[in-house]
Amino acid sequence: MDPSRNAPISHGYTHLSIFDRRSPVIDIVIVALPLVAILFNRLLGPIAPLLVLSTTPLYILLRWERLYGVLKSSWLLLLLPLFALASVFWSDEPARTVRYGFLYFLTVLPAIFIGAGCSREALLKGIFIAFAIYMFMSLPFGRWVSWGGPGGRAFAGLLGSKNASGDIAGLTVLCATTIIFWSSERKQFVWLATAVAVLFCGLFTLWASKATGALVATILAFPCLILWILSRNVKTEVRTAIFMLGILVVVGAVSTMTFWMEPVFEALLESSGKDAGLTGRDVLWQKADQLISERPFFGGGYNAFWVHNNLDAEYLWREMRISTRQGFNFHNTPRDILVDLGFVGLGLFVLVVLYAASRLILRAMLDPSFSGILCCTLLVFESPRIFFELIGFQNIHFGTLIVFVILSYGLRPLHHAEIGGSLKSEY
Repeated sequence: MDPSRNAPISHGYTHLSIFDRRSPVIDIVIVALPLVAILFNRLLGPIAPLLVLSTTPLYILLRWERLYGVLKSSWLLLLLPLFALASVFWSDEPARTVRYGFLYFLTVLPAIFIGAGCSREALLKGIFIAFAIYMFMSLPFGRWVSWGGPGGRAFAGLLGSKNASGDIAGLTVLCATTIIFWSSERKQFVWLATAVAVLFCGLFTLWASKATGALVATILAFPCLILWILSRNVKTEVRTAIFMLGILVVVGAVSTMTFWMEPVFEALLESSGKDAGLTGRDVLWQKADQLISERPFFGGGYNAFWVHNNLDAEYLWREMRISTRQGFNFHNTPRDILVDLGFVGLGLFVLVVLYAASRLILRAMLDPSFSGILCCTLLVFESPRIFFELIGFQNIHFGTLIVFVILSYGLRPLHHAEIGGSLKSEY
């Protein structure tokens, strides 16, 4: 086995100042910037989307040599936000579709530059740094919200939702664990100590958030992460068998979720006295199915349903006790896509995602870098949640950014243009 296989991309500029555009630190900043902006959205206000949107011109300015290769390899992913934008032609709310469709496109674009256009080590470090900063800020300054029976509380952190807090905690646990293995192998003890601290913060937040979906997804993804990392040094044939076994188990678990997920929800909610039935999702799904049957092919347009004075939306907000009447969804990714973009849109999403995901898994099996294994693990984490949460379909959202980073990593070019202009292989 080649010991240099998982070494960071070297451009020959080891001692460059971080202010030099050739510095590898620039890649880390490009990875961490949009994630930090979204994670601190409630504190940053309108500055947050501006920081996310600034990632694209920053990448074009500082990494323009890689731009053609990134877009050539990952253009398929851009079809998804472009189709959402195209729904303006049949949308019930054209102005809203244009606005949010454009924001969706500008969320996907930096994710592609991160996943397909930044060095693998920068990807690993940048994601970890973003979640580490959030965790260290969230625990002392985060807030608790009421949950379950009288006196019940759940930790929402710096976000407005305990479920979002749980999602971030699950992602943090997986990223911190990967950094622990990576830093141990490299003898990077500062990174190791930081990752251990972040791991404990993530575990506490995951428990305190009472986010059942995130907990189940983490429990499913964590063994895969450990197994895949430990298989890095075995023969390719054995590693492939281990990867495939893990994927088959996950696919089996996801395909049978309708049988076992609801009992898990009920078991975890029973002690709190909170209403079961997947916390009201059945009401949302019934209405979604009705809307889908009315406009099955192209839907009502991207982000055109949850608007004030839409009687169906007002009914659901009232039923679900959403007093703010904003920032809500059907908590089921296929249904959300069907309501907005119909079966044509859902078919496009499924084909593109399956192609990118299969490329990602294949690459990780043949070349098990820590970043590739982490992306596969995050794919496992997100997969079971698509039937109970909205994943990868929201604009200016950390979940959408993570999903498209994962998918674009699977499509990344086999080599990147160096700052000096020559080519250097990553694989």
